Amino acid sequence: MCVTKELLLRFYAEASFSWRVMAHYRILATYGKPLDYYITEEPWRLYEVLEKAMGRHNAELMLRILSDWLSKNGCAITPEELRKILSNKNYWK
Repeated sequence: MCVTKELLLRFYAEASFSWRVMAHYRILATYGKPLDYYITEEPWRLYEVLEKAMGRHNAELMLRILSDWLSKNGCAITPEELRKILSNKNYWK
């Protein structure tokens, strides 16, 4: 698989300002740490974090947007595969 922390950080940096602000503060309020912490330190928890902080619908929408973005950046992956990666600690070892 081609999903890396670096690509996830690039996606986050290139996301719309309003989405970044919403994600940052919702996740910070829920978990006490910002989204970029989970990207760099615990990427296997990203889906769980997004789902709890922003709701299942928004987490699923983010997976689709991220999947499209990754495809445009040389990493063809489905939202379902992405959900597994962002929920599996073994992928990131």
